[in-house]
Amino acid sequence: MPDSNARQSIRRPLLLGTALRILRDSTDPVPSAEVVRRIADDMALTEHELSRNKTGIPRYETGVRFEVSHARQIGWLTPGGSGWALTDAGRAALAGAESDDALLATLNRERRTLLASQAQPRAGSADTPASRLGPLRPALDQLGPGQWTSFQDLAQLTGLPYQDVAGRLMSSTHPATHRVLTLEGTVSEDFRWPDPARTDDAVNVLHEEGVEFDAHGRANQAARVTSYDLRELLAETTSSSTRRAWLVRGNNVNGKNLVPTWLGRGSVSVAASQIRSLDLPLTRAEIVGVVEEDYAQKSYNTRNEKVTELDLFINRIQVGDLVLVNDGGSFYLGDITGEVTSVRSSDDRSNLRRDVTWRNAERPVDLTDLPAALKPKLSSQHTVIDLTSELAALAGLVATGVEEETKAAKTAPAELVLRPATDDLAERLLVDRAWVQSCIDLLRDRRQIVFYGPPGTGKTYLAQEIAHHLTDDSAVKLVQFHPAYSYEDFFEGYRPVAPKDGSATVGFTLTPGPFRRLVDAARENPSTPYVLIVDEINRANLAKVFGELYFLLEYRDRAIDLLYSTGDEAGFTMPSNVFIIGTMNTADRSIALVDAAMRRRFAFKALHPSVEPTRSMLRRWLDRMGLPATTADVLDHLNALITDEDFRIGPSYFMRDDVHRDGGLETAWETAILPLLEEHHFGEGLDVAGRYSLPKITARVARAAGPAEVPEPEQAADEAADPVP
Repeated sequence: MPDSNARQSIRRPLLLGTALRILRDSTDPVPSAEVVRRIADDMALTEHELSRNKTGIPRYETGVRFEVSHARQIGWLTPGGSGWALTDAGRAALAGAESDDALLATLNRERRTLLASQAQPRAGSADTPASRLGPLRPALDQLGPGQWTSFQDLAQLTGLPYQDVAGRLMSSTHPATHRVLTLEGTVSEDFRWPDPARTDDAVNVLHEEGVEFDAHGRANQAARVTSYDLRELLAETTSSSTRRAWLVRGNNVNGKNLVPTWLGRGSVSVAASQIRSLDLPLTRAEIVGVVEEDYAQKSYNTRNEKVTELDLFINRIQVGDLVLVNDGGSFYLGDITGEVTSVRSSDDRSNLRRDVTWRNAERPVDLTDLPAALKPKLSSQHTVIDLTSELAALAGLVATGVEEETKAAKTAPAELVLRPATDDLAERLLVDRAWVQSCIDLLRDRRQIVFYGPPGTGKTYLAQEIAHHLTDDSAVKLVQFHPAYSYEDFFEGYRPVAPKDGSATVGFTLTPGPFRRLVDAARENPSTPYVLIVDEINRANLAKVFGELYFLLEYRDRAIDLLYSTGDEAGFTMPSNVFIIGTMNTADRSIALVDAAMRRRFAFKALHPSVEPTRSMLRRWLDRMGLPATTADVLDHLNALITDEDFRIGPSYFMRDDVHRDGGLETAWETAILPLLEEHHFGEGLDVAGRYSLPKITARVARAAGPAEVPEPEQAADEAADPVP
């Protein structure tokens, strides 16, 4: 394990003090670029401070701009955009500080006080910005005047879905929300000031704070704070590690297995056989230029994948990160100990290299011992794959000390558990506990289940109650399928967005559907069950709606490319904590249209009026409500008259208070029961009202000895044709 000094820090106190002294000795405001240049001339910068981050900006410059923006935030510098200048408060703070460390401590203390006051809810409001922003708040706290970041950067930093980031910011009162722009550097069309009375232009405010814009209204990318910048800053601010975990493929590099070489040499590499020797570091934009020229003969997809591969290996992987490689079913883990270097290898299979200290070179981890959530990612065809979500579990596999083992145990997600059925749940649902438990067991084993049966058998009600028993309300989502429902409605698709600045051109953006949002949330909380209820699941074209997701419903340990995949991300996987409960009406015979693929992926649970638990449901409900069992006897006699089981009447039609008031049963019979039966016998020329006459049925119930004398269907049909004496 590399020591804690392997990842060097920026000397922020010295950078801040030097910048303020330059401004103190100047009579006029000094442009930011001039201050940065003078600092480079005045200070003996370290190699780490001179190195460049992912955006191509030297790390010391990022540190300077951060601290200066914080100084402007608390009033030590003038807020204007013409340059940096000290205020009287800034001069007093500089003069009163015994050292640069004390100066930075004073700045941070005053910022914390300012941010705490700004985080207070408005008078008369229950609004709590901290709870709303969640993991976004620490990042927003770092954004000072003269800086901006994007929604995508915040999503990448926090792991939140893009739409979730936007939603949280829109409902926040944080003073830095106007500094979050689109990836292109434009103000979002949905941006609104927290104060409804405020009408000034966000672009003008940002410009006054020191952000430059081009003629098209795009903010200068040099002032952008990327997810990588924020991660580094937060790591230094909290003195905590920002380790990530990566899989680098090496068992088949242009036909050769490099893993034994990596283990013996203490390194890891990626091939760049057709690329010139690189002068590192390189920004992604510079990598794009090199690949476009050196791989010009390759397809655009090959070039895109090579750009992503090189960008991850050069810019995203950092010293101290955990790396995983495999030789067949044997997996090896190590710690990145060296910066990336560009070499000319003898066989052009390892042109970019990083030093690695391997932890288990002699004791490989078997595939079966890897975290279950990691295994689907192994099927991705990308060379470098981000495994940070499984960092704790991977580190625990090769922990070398008590401290590491304890940390791995604490950070490992809890086991996924489905709550067992309870007597209270069974009583509430008017069914036996064993029946409810059988449904939960099917969900645990199959992950997907469908309740099917005639109308009124409680399918949707049971689905909702079981789902809410298994997990929190926030982890349950219900959708209803219909003939117009599509993959884009269900999972994700491009949606039109309003034109900008009155333009007639309509743009499109990839927008997640309800299932995508549920899956993304489930991935972030692997110990919590997430349940999707699909009402009337057979009403839509299932093959069209599910698309490639059909495969993942059955193979949760595999990854697959999505319909709208960009090709530069790892394959999509279905988390094991996602469950689906569908409901299906059998009265219209549409169950016969369900294809074999659907039947294989779902377990089917019948709910029919003549079969338990549905048969006794009304009788139990009447007993609970203190009502006579006559209505249950009427339903039994009615269903005995209906020879087709799929058209028998469910108990829920009679489980309403209004049915049991004076005249209520007659009203329900006329407005709900007879219309169903008329549809069933449509075109047969049958006198439906006569055959299923409520007075006739109630008369038979009155003279019947009890439920044991309910006639068989054939006998009931003969009786229905005879007048009641």
